[in-house]
Amino acid sequence: MEKPRVLVVDDSEVQRAHVIGLCKVQGIYDFDIAENGLVALEKLTLAKYDLAFIDLEMPVMDGVELVRRIAEKKLVKSVIILSSKDPSLILSIGTMAENDGLSVVGSFQKPLKGEELVTSLKRFERGLAQVKTEQAKIDLTEQDILQGILKKEIILHYQPKLTVKGLLFKGVEALSRWHHPKRGDISPVEFIAAAERYGIISKLTIYLFEQALKQKADWFSHGLNFHLSFNLSPLSLSEYSLADDIAAQVENYHVSPKDIVFEITENALCGEVSKAIETLAKLRLKGFKIAIDDYGTGFANAQQLSRVPATELKLDRILVDNVATNPQQQAILKSTVGLSKDLQLETVAEGIEHLEDFKFIHQLNVDLVQGYYFAKPMAADLLIDWLSHDLTGIRNQLTKDLTAE
Repeated sequence: MEKPRVLVVDDSEVQRAHVIGLCKVQGIYDFDIAENGLVALEKLTLAKYDLAFIDLEMPVMDGVELVRRIAEKKLVKSVIILSSKDPSLILSIGTMAENDGLSVVGSFQKPLKGEELVTSLKRFERGLAQVKTEQAKIDLTEQDILQGILKKEIILHYQPKLTVKGLLFKGVEALSRWHHPKRGDISPVEFIAAAERYGIISKLTIYLFEQALKQKADWFSHGLNFHLSFNLSPLSLSEYSLADDIAAQVENYHVSPKDIVFEITENALCGEVSKAIETLAKLRLKGFKIAIDDYGTGFANAQQLSRVPATELKLDRILVDNVATNPQQQAILKSTVGLSKDLQLETVAEGIEHLEDFKFIHQLNVDLVQGYYFAKPMAADLLIDWLSHDLTGIRNQLTKDLTAE
């Protein structure tokens, strides 16, 4: 990916030089400097920059005001916020900036560390890729989705879930994918949202669940039996017959309900949830397991969690990513895991991409993990090969890393 054009805003010449030096190590040479917020604002108005490093404590115009002005006028794609102050203050300014629509790819105490810059640049690149995806969005029609189902273009990939202790294979999460023969890859976020909008999400759900059950039955015929996690739309939960329809499908493929985990997003717990709870209760009575997905992205509280007949809590990557270097995030994650244990919920940390984050998760006694650090979602025929070869190598390496401490 093309390197970003950078503006370093800091009244300290030493700190500016330090950040520039770290950027050069990462191959970034297109940069400019500003000694305060007012100068930075002038430069951002006259020229285009991709990434700005902003110190919070500066004369003339401080970083807090600069961040607000940048957000108002959309002057830069992403920012990294730096300060020598308390981490909680830095994070609060980052939260303010994000609420104002800015992409904050890092919030750190000074001096910036090399690994922190690497993490931030990865987030920056992911953000650019997401923007390009958004810009390339296709207006899907109801007929497009129905054709995708009919022609079996919409398929499932599977991401492994492992125990934190021992990295034993526990199961997979089924994730939908659509490679259109003419349009290329279509984001699941896009076609699932479109299916919900057109009122055909249940049709898509039944089709994909049938596919997952067929695959699970095939794995079982080869001597493999493990949990299968499958996502349910909050809109589907309001349908009275959903639990019975699902139970009939599972019985048809001779799959045990206890091996199926249905995932619902945390946001499904907010607002009026009586119909959703009724459907989830029916599924639990039939022997299925229920996971609360994306926990940490919404506003569900302990009281709402206690109302849902859940068996599993999935900690969203927003709580997990970069937790090893973020004290405030660590405190939130610790309390969340403690709450899960009190509610007797199995905990799953998703979105793990870095060894240091896994080490922290390991210390918290989280039950399960999944993420790109272990395996990306893969086609069904690749899973057995991953189990036979890749998992052993990952397990051996992590065992060495953990015992070396």
